Amino acid sequence: MSSDKNNIFFKGTLQTELYTYKIMITTSQITKNGTNIIFNRYFNIGAYVTNSGEKKTCVDIYVMYPEMKKEIPSANYKIAKLITTHYNEKCSIDKKLERGEGTKHMINTAMYFVYKMCPFIEGFDINDASTRDCDNNTTIVLSYFSITGSGKTWYEKNFKAYIADTNKRNKYYNTVDTLLSRRLPTWDVFEAMFLRGIENEIIYIIKNLYDESDTYQILFKNIHNLGINKACVYLQPWIEKLMLTTDLRNYILYTQWVIPINSVKQVNLINYKKEFVGRLENYKN
Repeated sequence: MSSDKNNIFFKGTLQTELYTYKIMITTSQITKNGTNIIFNRYFNIGAYVTNSGEKKTCVDIYVMYPEMKKEIPSANYKIAKLITTHYNEKCSIDKKLERGEGTKHMINTAMYFVYKMCPFIEGFDINDASTRDCDNNTTIVLSYFSITGSGKTWYEKNFKAYIADTNKRNKYYNTVDTLLSRRLPTWDVFEAMFLRGIENEIIYIIKNLYDESDTYQILFKNIHNLGINKACVYLQPWIEKLMLTTDLRNYILYTQWVIPINSVKQVNLINYKKEFVGRLENYKN
């Protein structure tokens, strides 16, 4: 005898040595012969309320359980879906979350916690649409910004993310190498292609650095040498136009990337209790 599928909602906190995060978990399951059979779970980690009263979460992860294969034979329950990653200093409830290292800690904590809850998973897939806020109230595509600084996307650099499709992965690497080694056009051509409508102050800074560069890689290096916050401001107005001259937009925004489970570092979950794995609805925080 089985009941209709129902959702069980759990709210609590997840404490680590550095930060404490609010967590919310929704479990979809049926009860059959007195046994709960789980089909999937949504993990929302780093919940907070904006100044305008809007509820948001900083990391959202979806996990299919092995039982899903009976309903969807093609379901790959071994790869969880990293749906959303979003930075805000309020993602941590005990103190402000630090940008950069704090963001990395939060995402790693979320993935590690989900893995402890669901030890059958082997990795996380992500369509990388993350952005970074610049100091002038603009946003830049995080992967573009990271590639200009290190030649790798942020998830590639910090979590060894890779493109699942081998053919696309090789084309991606070739495209990055080609862009970085590409010689710069004349300044007049570069300005006409990428800098129209941009503030004269930004153009002046870029022009000085441009005159000292002969490839895009060297130009990017010179811009990043100004510091991460200034680099964000000086790259944001034109980097997407440059990326549109390559295939990187498709490889980054519309391609499945995978974070392997062995790149997720162990975190000391202070209030984590192994006995509530699989029986979360009975856990009392």
